[in-house]
Order: sequence, then C-alpha cells, then structure tokens
Amino acid sequence: MPVTLTTAKHPPRGWRLRKVADIEDLFRQSCPEGRRDSKRLIGNSFAKDFFDTSHVSASENGFVWAVFHAYSHHHNLVLRPEDVWFTILSQLSFFVIAHSEELRHLFVSHKDRKHLSIISNETLDTVDFGELALEMTELMEKHVVDPELRSWIMPAFSTTTASDEAVAAILMMGSMQKYFTYQFTLRCGIPSVTLLGEREDWALMVTKIARLAQLGDEPARFAQLLRPVLNNFAASFDNPEAPDVLSFWSKCADRRGGGSGPTYLTGWISVFCFWGEDGKLLYPERILPICSRGFQERETEFDLDQALSRCIDTEKVPLGYVSVPVIVDNLGHVFDTVMVAGMIGIQAIPTREAGLGSIQPVSGWFMYEKKKRACAKTHNPVDKPPRVLDWSLVRQGK
Repeated sequence: MPVTLTTAKHPPRGWRLRKVADIEDLFRQSCPEGRRDSKRLIGNSFAKDFFDTSHVSASENGFVWAVFHAYSHHHNLVLRPEDVWFTILSQLSFFVIAHSEELRHLFVSHKDRKHLSIISNETLDTVDFGELALEMTELMEKHVVDPELRSWIMPAFSTTTASDEAVAAILMMGSMQKYFTYQFTLRCGIPSVTLLGEREDWALMVTKIARLAQLGDEPARFAQLLRPVLNNFAASFDNPEAPDVLSFWSKCADRRGGGSGPTYLTGWISVFCFWGEDGKLLYPERILPICSRGFQERETEFDLDQALSRCIDTEKVPLGYVSVPVIVDNLGHVFDTVMVAGMIGIQAIPTREAGLGSIQPVSGWFMYEKKKRACAKTHNPVDKPPRVLDWSLVRQGK
C-alpha cells in the first residue's frame, strides 16, 4: 500500500505556477521546440475534460522539477514508480541514440535502419496512436537481439495504466530510432465479417488441403500457405473479439505501387492467387521439395509472415472460375458447348446503416454453345467490368 513520510515540520505551501488552458497550451510550453516544428496535434493521452478538472502546469522535465519545487518551495510531493522509471528511460534513450553504432550489436543484428510498419483500419479521427505504439514494440521485439528487452522496458507496477504502457512504448521507439524507422498506416478496413456455417465447416478445409501435397511440390507449397489463413478463419469462431483475430482480418488485402507503374495486391488474399491461368506461379519464389528440411521449416499453423510477404500484379489476378468443353448430343443433333463454373460475381446486400452496405462473393455456373468457326468472322463488343478494381473509387468511398 502507499506510504507517506513526514520529512519536515513546516506546513505545505500552495502551488502558484500557472495552470495550462488545454492540451495545446501544455504542448506549447512543455515542448517548445516540437511546437515550433508542429503543424497540428493529431493525438495525445489525455481525456477531453482532464484540463478542466485538473490544475496542470507545463514542465520540460516533470519529475526533476517537481522534486526541486517540492523541496525548494515547501510543497507535498506525490510520486508513482512510473515517474521515476520513465525519467530513467528518457536518460537512457539519449545515451543509446548518441552511441548507437557502438551499441548496435547489443540491440539488433541488422545494418542501417529496418523499416517497421503497423496497419490499422481506423481513421485519423478515431485511431488510438498509443495502442499502435504498443503494437510497434511487439513488432520490434521480433527484430531485436534480446527478446526480453521489451518486457524490461515496459512498466509492470501496481500503478501502471494503459496510458503508462503507451508512454513506455514510445520511449522504446525513441531509444531504438537509430536502428528502426516507423510507419503507422491507416487504411480502409472491413467494418464487419460474417462467416456463415459452423466452425467445423471451416476447420474441415484445413484437413482437405492436406491432400494437395500428393500432387507435387508446388501444390504442397500452396497448401502450406493456405493453412495459417484457413486456421485463422476457424479461430474467428472461437473468440471473434480477440486481438489476434481482428489483426488477421486487418491484413486481408491492400494495394501497393501505382502512378505510372504497376499496382500490386498484398495481404493474405494473395495466397489465393498462387497460379495464373497458364498454371505458372504468379509470385516468384523457390519451391522446396516436400521432404526437404527447408520445407519443414516453413510450416506454420497461424503465422502469416510468409503470406504477407507476397505481392501479385493486379493486372494478373487470376480468374476465379474454370471452363470446360462439353459435347451435347440432343437426339442426334450435336452441339459444341462450354460449361463455366466458379466465383463469378459479387452480391450487394442491404444493411440498416448504409443501404447496400454488405457484399458477398457469388458462385455459379453457365453453359453456352460455341459459335461455329466459319460464323465467327465478326463479333459485337461485349461490355465487361474491369478485372482490376478502380482504386480511385475506393479512395472516394464509392
């Protein structure tokens, strides 16, 4: 429990330093250099009414100057473990940054600075950058030499709050800034996902794909990439609100590139674009023999790193259907026909919030009679939707 020490006999005096008006005022006075370089604040850790209900004065070092003022001007002093720990981490950060190359081998094994990116489906108005900072340190944990570094930095005191954890995360990012660059990507996401059927249905697919390995090394690799994706589908039934589940769905698809060059489809959806219509690999990679040690080392149940490293040219996204020629003998009259089946559309479904606010893939089949070659000299153009999504419409929210 907390302890209070009586360290002098004189009574405390009242605090006289000016109260800041709001978060902007605190930022301007506490971080004058940052304020001069700032266009606007886009995030902070304080509740909206905090400055209305609290008397907060600005300080460039809250811990050091609080102790100084308490001693010099006779104020009672209240401290939390985090106040001391964060001051220690700030000091350490200055040293690590100044001696980054001398200390590099103690923190990371890579050269230069590794770029780390966290993706969120929130917007600038709704995102909690403190939570993203915590996610960033979890990603950093995978790229530092000491796997215990993050847990050592993060406070775990009885007084620690979620805000404290975010503070520590940003301090860790700052200390490691000579070894990493950081990016938070806010992008459109899926508001909700509904998986129809039962969990057993989705788990059944995991057992079904095991048979692909019988067809050779490439199909075995296809199954290997599919497995963690399908396992995450099934896991979505177990705890729909789990952070790992929500993170999985936030990584389903994205676009890279553009401008005058090609655009690429990324995310775990790229796993479902393994071969083109010519049966050739769409993403160049080394296909290892099933029996090799390297193949076994690639095996994973839930980890998506291999799937997320892939990118597919959006102009080469394969068809979602297959066609097959069939001869039809109708009472002696023979027709050359073709059957087509697979994923052939997208159905829009009404919602209360946004009209046709939900979409669902549509499967189906066609069967058509082929034109006689002699009669196929001319044909009328057929309007068809582009195979590549118009990303300008996506950006406009259409």
